[in-house]
Amino acid sequence: LLELFHKHNIKATFFITGYYAEHEPEDVKRIAQAGHEIACHGYEHHYRGREFDVEADVKRGKEALERISGVPVKGFRAPQAQYSQRLLQAVAQAGFVYDSSLHPAWLPGYYNHSSLPLGIHQPLSGAELKEIPVAVMPLTRLPIVWMFMRNMGVWYTQLGVSGLVKRGICPNLYFHSWEFTEMKSRNVPWYFTRRTGEPFLKMLEKFIVLNKEKGRAFVRLGKMV
Repeated sequence: LLELFHKHNIKATFFITGYYAEHEPEDVKRIAQAGHEIACHGYEHHYRGREFDVEADVKRGKEALERISGVPVKGFRAPQAQYSQRLLQAVAQAGFVYDSSLHPAWLPGYYNHSSLPLGIHQPLSGAELKEIPVAVMPLTRLPIVWMFMRNMGVWYTQLGVSGLVKRGICPNLYFHSWEFTEMKSRNVPWYFTRRTGEPFLKMLEKFIVLNKEKGRAFVRLGKMV
């Protein structure tokens, strides 16, 4: 993935957990040294339905990443996009400049934020924290990132991106590092692992080339606020 970004002169944002940073510090340093933005994904990757100390996890994750990377960490994204007012308060109190946990989509069992803004906004009154929502289809509010791009194809994500651009919104796309490794687990639904590994890397490159031909630039999230 780093080689692909280097090939196309792209600087991206990597959301990393503090736990991973402490166990694989050289990976974090390599990403930072390549000019990419280091952002926080919490300390642990807490899953839905699991009780944990949000405030402590957010703070601990930021401190670990800054200590290991040697650079200020300005952005936060919650694991599984677990967006809430409590989370936003914790992120603001920890000193982050922006949050990117909001997936303003409608997907039963996962996201139900279809009434919230598509573009960058301030989610808390009296706080400077900015929210950079994840890109979705502007009309249907269906997701267009990670497994949705892998399963539906580049054309599908491109359709959503074009719709957002026409509305003056800079699309915020994300993918998981494991998606670029071939996955054949029998313990998850087929659509979670379909086209992982090299096929998805080729899809992403196709998407990059297509948008560069349209004169669009790829930037780190920190540059958007």
